[in-house]
Amino acid sequence: QNITPDDLQFDFRTYIKNEKLDYELLRQNVKNDFEKFVFKKYPEIERIKLQLYKDGALFALMSGSGSTVYGIFPNVNAVEFTKKSLPKNYFCFLSNLDC
Repeated sequence: QNITPDDLQFDFRTYIKNEKLDYELLRQNVKNDFEKFVFKKYPEIERIKLQLYKDGALFALMSGSGSTVYGIFPNVNAVEFTKKSLPKNYFCFLSNLDC
């Protein structure tokens, strides 16, 4: 009841430049409507997203209605650095997809 979804219609193909995702364009345009409300109520979740960006994530977003936040990083070293910088009680899952 606290969420007012944006009525956006877009094609993900518009975020591809030179056969690769344009992460800056994604950061500017792809949003989770739940973030504003969830971050206000649970600021720790917002801090996680900001930490991912601080540590070099190309893109980060809260998944669904929370409380999962994911980041896409340029390489495994950046991911490992971020994993070490987060509190030990956080669940971290790393996946390496060479696409």
